Amino acid sequence: MTGHFLPRARSVVAALGIAASSAVATMSFARAEPEMVFEPATGTVLYAVEPDRAWHPASVTKMMTAYVAFSDLKAGRVRLEDEVPLSTYARIQPASRIGLRAGIKINLEQALAGMVLRSANDFAVAVAERLSGDEGSFVQRMNETARRLGMTRTRYKNPHGLPHDEQVTTARDMALLTIALLRDFPERSKVFAMPSVQIHKGTFHNANDLLRTFEGADGMKTGFTCASGYNVVATATRNGHRLAAIVFGAANRQARSKRAARLLEAGFTFLQEQDLARTARATGAASTTAVTTAALAPTPAAHASAMQPIAHDATATAAIGKDDDDGQGKGHIEHAPAADTGGESVPLFRAIAIKDLALSPSENVPPHDAATDTRMRKCPGSGRVRHHRGAVAAKTRARRPHHRTGKVHPAAAARKKAGVKKVVVTTKSAATSQGDKTD
Repeated sequence: MTGHFLPRARSVVAALGIAASSAVATMSFARAEPEMVFEPATGTVLYAVEPDRAWHPASVTKMMTAYVAFSDLKAGRVRLEDEVPLSTYARIQPASRIGLRAGIKINLEQALAGMVLRSANDFAVAVAERLSGDEGSFVQRMNETARRLGMTRTRYKNPHGLPHDEQVTTARDMALLTIALLRDFPERSKVFAMPSVQIHKGTFHNANDLLRTFEGADGMKTGFTCASGYNVVATATRNGHRLAAIVFGAANRQARSKRAARLLEAGFTFLQEQDLARTARATGAASTTAVTTAALAPTPAAHASAMQPIAHDATATAAIGKDDDDGQGKGHIEHAPAADTGGESVPLFRAIAIKDLALSPSENVPPHDAATDTRMRKCPGSGRVRHHRGAVAAKTRARRPHHRTGKVHPAAAARKKAGVKKVVVTTKSAATSQGDKTD
């Protein structure tokens, strides 16, 4: 390998923030959050951590809701202009929601846009009721579609992603859904890239921060509940290549976007190196190889195996799959000679078809639970604090004289007479107590 490609190879490693240390190799599988970067057009996985660990999807659930709706549009069962009624049940869904008053009309195009950009739970239910008559029937269709697409470890219980213990998915399954959306409905999936949508008198902006901060970003969906952390499925296109990144369980919105951006950046660097290598071979340039033979070690000649050097992020746990030479089937991990890395075994990755990606050892680990994760106990960004403060503010207003009548609410007057100094509100809605959705 020549020095021309090695700096670019190292840039892949730098993009992921990699430290080649023994800590990476010894971290526990149970503590890693799933993440993946892949090429939807070819089904090629460039990097994966915990692809089969069960995880609560939160609002990325709405990608399947959209897929079912797109299927009905393609089959001619509905049109974008068709009215979508907002039932009482739909309008009382917890946040996030658009919150239109009763009687305001929307069509299917507006409902889908609001569901995707605003992550509106009320619109998700309205779409389900419009297409299948009731939420339960629509969820059955979601699960049938998931099985048809090969999403064997995904279970849907609602069309929006609000907390449900049995509603789970995996990074691999979401990769399959992403591939299906882009393949089957390329013209419809553009809704995931819309920067904003106007519905009635309101303008609602896309919650996917990468659309505003990452070059080439063009979709798809974010999600959050206390039980899931911050999730995202993000796509981007550069130089004719489209990549998708999946991140589950980030600690906050900024960390979610940063992790996804790092994965995408590293993926594009890898693809760029592959293009350069093909060009060099086609033009008969001096014998050289691309990033697929680059090493993490300082000596370029130390590595001759054609392996992809996208290694683990600081949160990664170990390589996915098994060694090619173990007789157990296809995998995508190799180790550099110990002498090249100061005695440490450095995992190197290559591109692999998603169908050949070996099962994650933590396949049977229970879904992420906020109750056992100290990072998420305060549930940053959830509606818990907002709802609590709102309820307290309402009680405070009730104790003050009305600005027009000068009268104090009877209940507040009674508390004052009884000597009650302050009312502390501790009750929360069922959805809030589990962690409501914010994006």
